[in-house]
Amino acid sequence: MTTGPKLRLGKTLVPGLLAVGLFAVMALITLNASFGGMEGFPEGISVTAELGYALFGYDELQTVGGTEPFLAAVLLVAVALDAALDASLVLAKREEGGEPVSALSSADEASSETPEPAVADGGTETGGDDR
Repeated sequence: MTTGPKLRLGKTLVPGLLAVGLFAVMALITLNASFGGMEGFPEGISVTAELGYALFGYDELQTVGGTEPFLAAVLLVAVALDAALDASLVLAKREEGGEPVSALSSADEASSETPEPAVADGGTETGGDDR
């Protein structure tokens, strides 16, 4: 029989309280912020072209100015997505015996060992009733 969760007081409670406090501060800031009305690009002007002109410094080709803050946001999102992709590759790397194992490696022809069958029932071949 299991018992219910217990609240641990002391040092382990402090990070949780700080997280709740930070959430409350961010919620208050968001709720009290005033946002201006929505503005769009004029008809027939490409947002992508304007960002490209801002990226490469072609200010004379821009028909709508002030795209640099939007460009900074796009670049920050690109860097964050690249970091997430790199982290996922690091976390997905598999090692056996301290050596990295390639997902697409083929077995040597000289090796005649057969791989062990995959077991999906908790590690036993009889059906997992030994728990």
